[in-house]
Amino acid sequence: MKFRLSLVPVLISAVVISCSKNAGIEPVTPDMANVSYQAKSAKRGVSYNFDQLPQYDIPLLGPAISWSYNWSSNVPSETAQSLFSEYGMDWCPMIWNEKYNPDNIRTYKRAHPEAEYILAFNEPNLTDQANMTPAQAAEYWPDVVALADELGMKLISPAMNYGTLAGYSDPWKWLDEFFAQPGVSLDDVDGIAVHCYMGSATALMDYIDGFRKYGKPIWLTEFCNWDNDNISAEQQMKFMVDAINRLEADNDVFRYAWFIPRGNGEEQCHNSLITGGRPPFSLTELGEVFVNLSTQDKNLYYTPGQIIQAEHYSACQGGITVEPTTDEAGLLHIGNLVAGQKVEYQVDVPGGTRQMELRVRTYLATSVDFTVNGSKVTVNLPDTGRSWSTITVELPFADGKQTIAIEGTNDISPMFNWFRIL
Repeated sequence: MKFRLSLVPVLISAVVISCSKNAGIEPVTPDMANVSYQAKSAKRGVSYNFDQLPQYDIPLLGPAISWSYNWSSNVPSETAQSLFSEYGMDWCPMIWNEKYNPDNIRTYKRAHPEAEYILAFNEPNLTDQANMTPAQAAEYWPDVVALADELGMKLISPAMNYGTLAGYSDPWKWLDEFFAQPGVSLDDVDGIAVHCYMGSATALMDYIDGFRKYGKPIWLTEFCNWDNDNISAEQQMKFMVDAINRLEADNDVFRYAWFIPRGNGEEQCHNSLITGGRPPFSLTELGEVFVNLSTQDKNLYYTPGQIIQAEHYSACQGGITVEPTTDEAGLLHIGNLVAGQKVEYQVDVPGGTRQMELRVRTYLATSVDFTVNGSKVTVNLPDTGRSWSTITVELPFADGKQTIAIEGTNDISPMFNWFRIL
């Protein structure tokens, strides 16, 4: 499955803002159908029981996610399984604690021979979760390993968080002792599962850093900003964008799962991706960002005439913002492109000077730097009066595939919705 993406690069040496009666600002309604598509992220997923409302929720999230789990080894409903297959989603059974039915996993594996992973005990160092000491978990571990071997599936470690079990608040202490138990080996697992509810992407990545010592791919199987009970929608969206940008770029992170698409009943929380209430359901603004945020695909290059949606950079640096656009067309727009913040895009164009349209909104005149192969050119952006406007610049391109960086130059950030090379 694919969804709208864009990446915008350009090679430049000289830049000229086109002249018109509107001083370079012209109204433009682009052909939004002329958009290429990015392969969805193999990492992106959700922790969620889709059996609640599969006919609504999977079509909303399926175009953007590659996997899910529901803290259980119970086989999903036939409706959910069918939709998982339709949208190319992997479902992972979980052995939540010592009380599980191995035949459920056998049944699912027979129906889905492509199923590859089994998740192990859920937060064993929390007393209201799996609630097991390392020694207690080790008693049941040989049977778990034997089941995975029997089915030709790979095991992911117990999912760790800061805990409430006496003596084991430290997740690394629990995991170190677990792997040191007789009958348990780090070689038994093909990934380390972790949970995190810290309030910043920097704190999240610092936490993940602590698990790199095991030398295994990292599965972030629960995360969102739940640092306190007063998280605003804006704070959650900023956290999500920062976190996913870093997770997508981190080669040690194999998969991540947002917690949680939907609250209980009609409840809609600050971390909800899908609206509450009654059908018809839709994505929340947070859900729109989650589904359409760049996967930083390095294989897609844009050609002249195609709309390049600004939120689909091939790489980024710093804390840019991404949110549902206020423009008349498009999905999301980017902002906070101030000094030190950078986005990169990829294009495949014939060499020579070409025009490029920038769909931009500013509240004061500002500028951005375009950089390719060490060449930097500053593009001055006029005050658009807080309205969306299209500015045309002329840029000299190299021939073929190339990457361009767009970087803020001061503390006045423009917003960008889309780009197009003519």
